[in-house]
This record gives sequence, C-alpha cells and structure tokens, in this order.
Amino acid sequence: MPTYLSTRRSTAVYDGITPAVHHFPDATAGLVLTIILAYLLPSRLIFPPLSELGKPGIALGLGLLVWWALSRLHPALATRGRQPMRWALAAYLVTIGTSYIAAQSRGMSTLEANGAHRTILIALAGGGVLLAAADGVLTRQRIDHVLRWLSWCATGMAFFALSQFVLRIDLTNYLKLPPVLMFQRELIGFDARGGGGLVRVAGTAGHYIEFSVLMVIGLMVSIHYARFSSSQRNRQIYGTLAIIQAGVIPISLSRTGVLALTAAILFFIMLWPLRTTFNVLVIGGILAAVIQVVRPGLLATLRALIFAGDNDPSVQGRLEDYDYVAPFISERPWFGRGVGTWLPELYQLLDNQWLVTLVSAGIVGVTGLAAFFLSGIVVAGRVRRFSTSPRDRDLAAVLAVSLGVAAVTAFTYDALYFSTYFLTMHLLLGLAGALWRVTWAERSNRSEAT
Repeated sequence: MPTYLSTRRSTAVYDGITPAVHHFPDATAGLVLTIILAYLLPSRLIFPPLSELGKPGIALGLGLLVWWALSRLHPALATRGRQPMRWALAAYLVTIGTSYIAAQSRGMSTLEANGAHRTILIALAGGGVLLAAADGVLTRQRIDHVLRWLSWCATGMAFFALSQFVLRIDLTNYLKLPPVLMFQRELIGFDARGGGGLVRVAGTAGHYIEFSVLMVIGLMVSIHYARFSSSQRNRQIYGTLAIIQAGVIPISLSRTGVLALTAAILFFIMLWPLRTTFNVLVIGGILAAVIQVVRPGLLATLRALIFAGDNDPSVQGRLEDYDYVAPFISERPWFGRGVGTWLPELYQLLDNQWLVTLVSAGIVGVTGLAAFFLSGIVVAGRVRRFSTSPRDRDLAAVLAVSLGVAAVTAFTYDALYFSTYFLTMHLLLGLAGALWRVTWAERSNRSEAT
C-alpha cells in the first residue's frame, strides 16, 4: 500500500487511515481520561495546594504536554509531517507571552502576578491537550473513539443536570473523588429564574452558560454519530444521546444556549441533505412539545429572556462593562494590562471573554485568540473541501461549527475561566488538526497509487 512518508513513525508503516500500527503508544487514553475528569467531576473540584492548576483536567493537560514533548525527542514516537495546529498554538502562545512580558515591564501587584503565572501555566495545559490530540491521535478510528467519549460524557453531565432540575438535589456535592480533592468555592447550585418555581441548573459545569454551550457541542457530535455510525443500533444510541442533550439545553435557562443551538442548526441546514434536515426539525419539534407538556412555562420563560433586550439586568450590566473598561484599554491598547491580571477581586467581573482579552492582552491578544479559533475552523474547512468521504466531510463540518459556536458564545461570559469549556475548545482544535493529518495522508496515498 502506498504510504505517505511524513506520517511514519520510525520505520513502521502508517497509512493514516487504518489502525494498523497498534504497538506505538498514542494519546487517545489520556485524552479520554481528560474528558471524563472534565465532564463527570464538578469543575470547582481541585487539589488544594495547586489551586486552579489542581483541577484534575488541567493537571492532566500539563501531563499530556510533557508526554508530547518527550515523544518529540524519541524517533520511534514522534509523528512526522506538517501540522498546522502546532503553528496556530505557537502563534497564540506568543501573543500570551508578549502580554505577560508587557505586564512585567509595568509592574504588577502580588495578586496580579499570581494570576499571570497561573494563566500561562493553564494555557500550557490547554496546549498539551491540543498537541496530544493533533499529533497523538493516530487514526480516523481513534478520532472517533475520542469524540464518542465526548458524546457520552456530555450525556453524563446532562443527567446530573436533569437530577438537579427534577429532584432539586445536587448530586455533585457527593463527587469529591478522590478524597484528597476539595471544592475550590461554593458549587454553582440552583438559581431561581423566571418565576413559577423554575430554577436554572448547570450539571457539573462551572456556570449555566458553560453548561448550555457544552450541551450544544455534545449535541452536534452526537448527531454526527447518529448519522454515520456503522450499525443501526449505534445510530439509534447516539440519536438518543442527541435527544437527551438537546432536551437539557432549556433547563439551563440560558439565552446563550438557545442562540448557540439555533445558530448551529441553521448552519447545518445549509450542509445537510434535505431528508436529514427534515428529520432533525421534526424531532426538534416533538421534543419541544414534550418539554412544554412536562414542564409548562419553561419555553415561555426562555422566549421572554431572549426578547427582553436592554430591559434585562444582565444585558444592562454587560453594556455598562464597556464604559468601565474603556480607560484601561486606552491606557494600554496593544498588549493590555497583562494576561491573567484582570481579576474580579481587584477590578470588575466581565461577562465577555473577548472584552477580558482586550483589556488584559490588548489588540494583539484579541487578534491572537481570534486567529487561534479561526485556524481550527479553516483547517476543518479544508478537510471538508478536499475530502471525498461524506463521513469525513460531516465530521469536519461538526468541528468547524463547534469551534465557531465556542468563539461566538465567548462574547456572553468569561469563557476561558471555565475549565471544561477551555479543555473542550483545545480538544476540538487538536482533533481538527488530527483529522487534517489523517485525510491528508489518505489523499497522498491515493495520488501515489494513481
């Protein structure tokens, strides 16, 4: 079989398509464990001596970075060939590092310095997840394996949210596992909203908005496997998971979740076959009717929140944030006050990641973050453009749309502060790179064969 040489490991043949090389260790197990820790343990659970760095998923991300670095030093373990997501990550880390240096030059308080150091290390943990996914997930089958776990763990988070909403019992209080871990602060709990006894819930996520965004991403992944799994039984299973994830989005009582879902579905309607579009819309309509019957007033409350406009206090607060940060931005427009130095304890909580990035890392930081998201979208888009497999084309679309949803919803909350969103974002970016590498090897093999 023709083999694309730059995807070889040592002298073993790796064609980028089939899992023919099993004896080389890869990062799949580490990434799956990261997903499990991020989704099925409360996001505020930490190892106390390490504070934010002691979150299990973040700590494992740093471990994956070490694994990737060591694998690059070993000729039999390093994945050869071009990988655009490595360069995207490097460029993003440069913008963070530049802002950090600028903050050092202006001088920082102890709290700001600790925040800057912590942010740099967390960024490296995210980089570990991205690099492990881009270079350590070796085959198309392994990419599916990681994403299937993402679908199942998102469903696990959905069940925690359902138990909170229906039983008014927060089972996450009992998830202090292992016992050496502790809650960093109070869990998010329940928040009454809209009257009629309705409360918003977040499952194991750190915030209601984060939960709703994660459910939309999990929904898109589940729909892909509901369409392209190899057996009818698996297609039915993932279809059920998709229905569960879609069904819990309203109980977050988050406008962000509804808008993210609407945007994702509208985009996919342009990509899906007519029959798939019809099936999804019919199932969505039935699900909405069931929700209306089981919990009257839930959808009406969501509708009222969406159309409240400037009259909503949370919207007013977000608009007022722009006036508050304007003097800080004009003082240091290019590199900001320093990445990680905008702390709610010292300044004001900003429910807008892009605004946080602008004030803390400046125009350079915003450009770097936007380019980071855009690089994953472009890489996935190129896979969709050049791949001949409907399954690969659809997965590329899922990754691109998921990253787009993650980027847009970051306007509504300080997204990178929340570890499950943060790790999921880097995982999707890395898997876009892995899919690009695998399909590139496949195309090269075809061209060599002809």
